[in-house]
Amino acid sequence: MWAVLQLILMAWLFSGCAGSKGSSASAPPPWVAERPLSPSHYIGIGSAAFHEGQEAAMETAKKRAAADLASEIAVKVESASLLESAETNGQVSEEFSSSISSRAEERITGFEVMDVWSDKERVHVYYRLNKARHATLREARRQEALAAAVIEYEAGRNILEEEGMVLMALSHWSRGIMALEEFWNESNRAVIGDAEVNLESHLLTAMRSTIQGIRIQPAVDEVVLTAAGRFKFPLGLHATLDGRSMASVPLAYQYHNGTYRKSGTEFTDGEGMVVAIVSGVKPNRPDTDFKAGIDLDRMWRQAEVDPTVASLCGEPVTHRVALPVRVEMPRIFIGVDPASPLPAEQIGGPIQSMRGVLMDDGFTVVDQADEAEFTVLFNLRSEVRPPVSDLGNFHTAYIEGSVIVRDADGNRVDEERINRTKGVQLSAAAALNLALNNAAEAIEKTLGNKVSAALQ
Repeated sequence: MWAVLQLILMAWLFSGCAGSKGSSASAPPPWVAERPLSPSHYIGIGSAAFHEGQEAAMETAKKRAAADLASEIAVKVESASLLESAETNGQVSEEFSSSISSRAEERITGFEVMDVWSDKERVHVYYRLNKARHATLREARRQEALAAAVIEYEAGRNILEEEGMVLMALSHWSRGIMALEEFWNESNRAVIGDAEVNLESHLLTAMRSTIQGIRIQPAVDEVVLTAAGRFKFPLGLHATLDGRSMASVPLAYQYHNGTYRKSGTEFTDGEGMVVAIVSGVKPNRPDTDFKAGIDLDRMWRQAEVDPTVASLCGEPVTHRVALPVRVEMPRIFIGVDPASPLPAEQIGGPIQSMRGVLMDDGFTVVDQADEAEFTVLFNLRSEVRPPVSDLGNFHTAYIEGSVIVRDADGNRVDEERINRTKGVQLSAAAALNLALNNAAEAIEKTLGNKVSAALQ
């Protein structure tokens, strides 16, 4: 049975590698105890215990042998390579460092399985790779990678210049850098135009300079919100690079509306434009500027730039704009609707409460209706009940009605109900005044804010 198990383990090994020697359940071969030395071959030795299962142990041993082989093959970092430049600039991220080592065994081809040996506790794997053969195959792969990277560079440059597609250009350049991933620790030079360049650095420079070169031009120098525009402003933002419109650029913008900071990100269209709707802004707020810039994280994701490449690009300094947002509050006339059953001289309290709320919110209150852009008119009615037996000598008064908001053309903009308010006093006049005072208090607390919101 043990011999059968060894044959099965050998079959697993043959499934992924070329050629193998036999294994024995007797005394361990010399290579298990002492690592072989060879001037013409790289050596890889790996082993694993069976306690996690025989199949898992074999896979682990194979991976460790491949990793051991890769450690012998490791090429010295050359000056002017991507890895050397990144280390010099202090920009090597954890992802960048691990990407070289974690996939090293995947790049090893043409090795031989010299032997596999196991006892009841562990399995051992012995790999060997001809140095000359490896160098030939590796250089062939490097030339293919260089050619692929050049093609990606040209594709990105052409689509940027001809169609203004920034995201697609970044995607091509990222793929070009990743095509050379196996050779990042070497100086990979190629001819671009009339010059010989270090290809990875040239691609990274193209990415950084493109992002840093994008300019955002707002359609106006100041956003002005007015009643005529219903306090909304469609602000156009134009993204360009060297005067050409850039499509699919993610522009992030934000502004404070007086309560919280509103923000959004939108991609420019085929003409390089984004329209940001500025609305609901209060006159008094902590920050009066509209700000916009490139959403770099969104750009990397949308362009499907490899995280390692994005890390190598660092944090390019992108163009940002800021322009003031000014709110021109309308002129308001507050009065009594001609159809109101309750006369103007009795509605002074509610009118003054509404006046205070609107002025606090930045509105200008005028004394003549023909000077106003909006009118706020009270239509109130009262009901006074004489004393009844259970209330003794107390009179009860009720006030109810509505507040109607109209624009300068007489169109109704809003109408708010004044719910039935009550006043109880010894005289009818005092009861009515108390009911009116209660209505004025309701305006200060809630109804006035509703009217103010409708006017904005």
